[in-house]
Amino acid sequence: MKMKTPLKRPARIVASLALKLCLFSLLIGQNPRPASTSQLDDLQIPAPSLSGNLLGDPTTQHVFVYLPPNYKTEPGKRFPTLYLLHGYTGRPEEWVRDGYQGMNLQSEMDSLIAKGVAAEMIVVVPNGRNAYLGGFYTNSPVTGNWEDYIYRDVVNYFDGKYRTLAKPASRGIAGHSMGGYGALMLAMKHPDVFGSVYSLSPCCLGLEGDLTGDNPVWAKAAKVTTRDMFGKQPQSFEDFWTKALIAVSAAFAPNAQKAPLFADFPYIDKEGLLIKNESAYGSFRSKMPLYLVEQYRGNLMKLRGIFLDVGEFDEFTHIRRATAMVSTELSQREIPHTFEIYKGGDHGNKIRERFDTKLIPFFSSVLEK
Repeated sequence: MKMKTPLKRPARIVASLALKLCLFSLLIGQNPRPASTSQLDDLQIPAPSLSGNLLGDPTTQHVFVYLPPNYKTEPGKRFPTLYLLHGYTGRPEEWVRDGYQGMNLQSEMDSLIAKGVAAEMIVVVPNGRNAYLGGFYTNSPVTGNWEDYIYRDVVNYFDGKYRTLAKPASRGIAGHSMGGYGALMLAMKHPDVFGSVYSLSPCCLGLEGDLTGDNPVWAKAAKVTTRDMFGKQPQSFEDFWTKALIAVSAAFAPNAQKAPLFADFPYIDKEGLLIKNESAYGSFRSKMPLYLVEQYRGNLMKLRGIFLDVGEFDEFTHIRRATAMVSTELSQREIPHTFEIYKGGDHGNKIRERFDTKLIPFFSSVLEK
């Protein structure tokens, strides 16, 4: 019987180990893929446009800013900027930390850039929440000049402090719900600041659906005699509606002489029936894109891109109806835009998905680099 050489098997093991060590040394000799060098700054910035508001909201406001990986590695380069607005009752964190479907802005953008889905851009996420849980990004002597705050204070701050491409073609604005409304209005009115817009499920585009006098919560909101209810988040859908109708009325039909809410309502209760309050109704219409397309047609034509979307099952009927009606108004005036009703969507269940697959690719395409 032939004897096996005792050293034969260990020799094979040694050879295998040597090969593995050689490969390992080659790998560590290569430059490993660097960790993300992106940055998320958490800031407090001046908000002079909010000075004198009757709700006592501060003139220093919270803002996050995402800086893409090459912001640090290419110190001479300037970047396009996306301004991202949150919805009613929300905060900037909705986009930044465990917000929409667990979304984290920094890791989301890093991933999309790494995959080639997103162009490198600065993303600014300002606060839109006030004492009424939302200022609707519009000017009001009661709630403050939130429109001016966004397009003037915020934009000027970031153009002055960061390496932005400071021109409309390189600035986009987007938002969800209240933020979708604000984004569209700001782009309509200020194409010299924002060159493109994406509105996700935008609220308050018109007095349609559940924003008409058929909604009995208008009567309940008009009977509120204290602002104490705004001390906590809504506790029910009706509570949400009550707070939202007061907040939007203070923004759209402010009345500085009418304490404690400082708001007029577009519908009033008369012998158990809700009828139009003509002056407030007119004030609401003057703030709503559905009725302003013709007035701002020239501005809208200047935009490099307009994208509107809404989920097919959105709980707020005015959002489904008014967004489609705005699209019709745009089409009738041959204003280029995209409008999508997406399957399976309610008011908030697919925001992260839309951000990844629609919103960021849209701005990556239309923003001038």
